[in-house]
Amino acid sequence: MYRNGIEVLHDSELGIIVEKRSWLDIFEALYPESSQRFYYPNDQDEVLSIVHDGIDIAIIAGQGSSMAACMTERLRVYGAKAILRIGTCGALSPDAQPWTAHITNACFSDEGTSSHYLPEGFPIISTFELNSYLVRALKEADFPYKVAPTITTDGRWMENPALLQQLNKIGIATIEMETAGVFAVCQYRHIPVAAINLTTDSPAQEEAVEGDFIGIPDRKKYQIDLTDTLKKIIPIGITALVNYYNYELV
Repeated sequence: MYRNGIEVLHDSELGIIVEKRSWLDIFEALYPESSQRFYYPNDQDEVLSIVHDGIDIAIIAGQGSSMAACMTERLRVYGAKAILRIGTCGALSPDAQPWTAHITNACFSDEGTSSHYLPEGFPIISTFELNSYLVRALKEADFPYKVAPTITTDGRWMENPALLQQLNKIGIATIEMETAGVFAVCQYRHIPVAAINLTTDSPAQEEAVEGDFIGIPDRKKYQIDLTDTLKKIIPIGITALVNYYNYELV
């Protein structure tokens, strides 16, 4: 079956977009009984479907704003009535704690994709009501969180510490590469959207610590800490997304 020129192998009520395809393995391990993978001709379009409380959720990966926007469009075509991004980000404040969940309420765009969907200067924002469900779920799980804007960039290796410090002074808390693209698609398509961005490093630091990557406290433990944090945050995000769907959309 095709919709909008895109092959659809399976319909879903909700969608989640993550950074890397390897993260699908974590979802699969958390929800083994309901997990089902669907493979499309382009292997980047691999989709994992899980069922939580009777609601089918499609999970797809897209890294970088342009690819994330494309994958968000696919989630729309697959039937998603609300979409959540789960990803990583850099903290702009040197006092920020690693592995804090940042609920992104707005984006400062330093990338090129969102302007294809929204006029220049148009606010790029998430859905307030969905954010509220995320806050409630994070509080119930006693998981550290913050609600704040982000800067989305497509210049990963050209980050300007002085600019990032300036943005932090006016309230922008994080930097990452996908959220503005995801939000812009959903705003244009009138789909509720939210993002949980986990702080993993501090790119606003001017110098690396002992030759390590800038701001990553323990490079050797990074992958272990990331996996452990995702195992905690994924059920929180899914619970909030499903509750929002059941109480606000159905």
